[in-house]
Amino acid sequence: MNYAETIAHETAALMERDPRVIVMGAGVTDEKGIFGTTRLAHERFPGRVIETPLSETMLTGALVGLAQNGWKPIFVHARADFMTLSMEHLINTAAKWGYMGSDAPKLMVRCIIGQGWGNGPQHTQSTAHWFAADPGLRTLLPATIPALKRVYTDIEGPTVVFEHRRLYESEIKGDISQYGDPDTADIQLIGLSATTLDCIEACALLRKRGINAEWASMSNPNASFPTMRRVVIADLNNQGLAADIGIRMMMSGIDSLIVRPPATPVPASYPLEQAWYPTPVDIANAALSLLGEESESVVGDLDEPFAPTGGPF
Repeated sequence: MNYAETIAHETAALMERDPRVIVMGAGVTDEKGIFGTTRLAHERFPGRVIETPLSETMLTGALVGLAQNGWKPIFVHARADFMTLSMEHLINTAAKWGYMGSDAPKLMVRCIIGQGWGNGPQHTQSTAHWFAADPGLRTLLPATIPALKRVYTDIEGPTVVFEHRRLYESEIKGDISQYGDPDTADIQLIGLSATTLDCIEACALLRKRGINAEWASMSNPNASFPTMRRVVIADLNNQGLAADIGIRMMMSGIDSLIVRPPATPVPASYPLEQAWYPTPVDIANAALSLLGEESESVVGDLDEPFAPTGGPF
């Protein structure tokens, strides 16, 4: 199963195990079912998959209220940008409730990061670093099939899951490279969300140079993570999670470099959007720089390039 099919299957399985789980959001009952991720749940549990209007602030308040009354709601944002409208209830209520003498509300918010068509600065943002900074929220950026399955084991508390639309057709089976020996690798390339795809491609480029590079995917940016002595971190944002992760690594004596976009909003033009995001070549060159190697000979000759997704949604 690919990424989208895994979400669909795991959502339905969670609803099968727990009758308190419901799914809400605009488009969840549509034929397309949020890239197919809610279609199976709607077929099996039509009374627990609820179509909603586009009123994110009000609906997040309802989400928190449902969770406070014993339900386990999953609320789907078609774009992560609209999470700004959910911050009031998530930050000031959901994240704090478990520390104020009550049980933490068991809820999940799924939000989708746009890229690949030219959606522009209001529909392509990754705001995961805002939510990861709040200690009351569990903020996740799963990029692999095993990471997704762990997300849907249960809803244990206030959880925000950032998904990238570029990942929906992917089938990354593990959380870390399955080739080579991590103990003897020259460098590790760590991806956040969809940059995991770029790290995998960058590893292929480096292997052609004879460099033993390992890739890894960090789904929980606040969790401890096994790393090597030299690390390159690839981020989706110019001011995102990689900076905090890099500081923690530096304090542990790990040499690290961060590859991230320029300090501007995402351009709306599709060619400019392609140029704005770091590429596998950028990541590979950063690795070479950290290793003290020349970067000119790294080219974008990849075995399995990841094509951008098409269409506005």
